[in-house]
Amino acid sequence: MSFVVPALIFGFFGGWLTLSGVGRMVQLKGVSGGVRTLFGALIASIGAGSALLGFNFVTYQRLTNERPAASISFTQNGPQSYSARLEVPDEEPKTLDINGDEWRLDARFIKWHPIANIGGLDAYYRLDRLTGRYQDTAQEISDTRSVYALGNNPGIDLWKLAQDKRFARLKALDAYYGNSVYAPMQDGAQFEVFATQNGLIIRPQNDIAKEALSGWE
Repeated sequence: MSFVVPALIFGFFGGWLTLSGVGRMVQLKGVSGGVRTLFGALIASIGAGSALLGFNFVTYQRLTNERPAASISFTQNGPQSYSARLEVPDEEPKTLDINGDEWRLDARFIKWHPIANIGGLDAYYRLDRLTGRYQDTAQEISDTRSVYALGNNPGIDLWKLAQDKRFARLKALDAYYGNSVYAPMQDGAQFEVFATQNGLIIRPQNDIAKEALSGWE
């Protein structure tokens, strides 16, 4: 927003000078009118450049915006058995038992068209479930799995509205889809999950989590 005021000032002053210069040229005051016109056009172009730079900056800010979606940490109880502490903003922390080698967090996303996003509409998401995963697919099929539903009653459910053809006619919606992230579990590991305009991302929050990701196969 810091670009807006200079852009308006330069644009207004430059436009005034340009019009004033054109007026002088019409009155046959060619030299002074030409100078004013050129100087005004220069200032107006600076204003336009400032506005364009500001718009690009705001666009980048909006499209790269990240919001904390959840934090999760692990305590190992035994082989392929962990207690996960899940913290979601504005909710009570949960402690959940998870079997397997990896954890997975699923969410539902609604993405707006870029112009709506720049105007202030962030991608809407709702956490759906937390599950455990086994690296061995045979184990995934045969062993005990852990699945926890995370979605609460959202009141007005934008996900269902997005599937309504009448909602689609507003032309503000770009897509709605499921998205998930997963990473290895390790005793003491702490991860942060962020919601971006395109989906979920994971960032390790301590050395144990970084080590778990670096040795992940």
